[in-house]
Amino acid sequence: YGKDHYATVTFDNAPNGRHVAMAWMSNWQYANQVPTMQYRSGNSIPRDLDLYEYEGNTYCGVTPSPEMTAARPKKSTKTLSESCEMVVTLKGTATITLFNEKGEKVVMTYNAKAETFEMDRTKSGKTDFSNEFAAVTKAPTYGKISQFRIFIDKSSVEVLDAEGKMAMTNLVFPSKPYNKIVVKGKRKGKYQVYKLGK
Repeated sequence: YGKDHYATVTFDNAPNGRHVAMAWMSNWQYANQVPTMQYRSGNSIPRDLDLYEYEGNTYCGVTPSPEMTAARPKKSTKTLSESCEMVVTLKGTATITLFNEKGEKVVMTYNAKAETFEMDRTKSGKTDFSNEFAAVTKAPTYGKISQFRIFIDKSSVEVLDAEGKMAMTNLVFPSKPYNKIVVKGKRKGKYQVYKLGK
């Protein structure tokens, strides 16, 4: 789910019988207009595919590949960095907001009762290069979620349910990195941040 998980490439016969997928993070609605130089978006994080059942139906599960967990430093922090993984543990409905001092923000809402997840990037930063870019994307969660893994990079936010029931990928173009976090809900969620890269 999301606007920017396209042209997925899958790798079969990976070690331990794994099925790994990576996508191009863009959308032909605006791929030629994105405010970047020398490239037109990167790849998504690698994810392992499996199957799960919910209410009598079988779905494709998507979890971050174990190499992503292995890339975490030993210690977590509460501070966002330009490239990081944010692990949010919650109980029930919650809103997670990433923002900067310019007022640019990404608002993510998990509705436990409706079993949906939304990401609002309408005020995420530069959006005026295309009428199709400013958007709210929505996904079903096929059950309750207790932990999100959120991968934040310079120009992207990828959110995955730790159990693999939901994944959403969206590009963002803030003028400055998001450096503040607010997690709200009836039961306050906890979060940890792991810096990725050097």
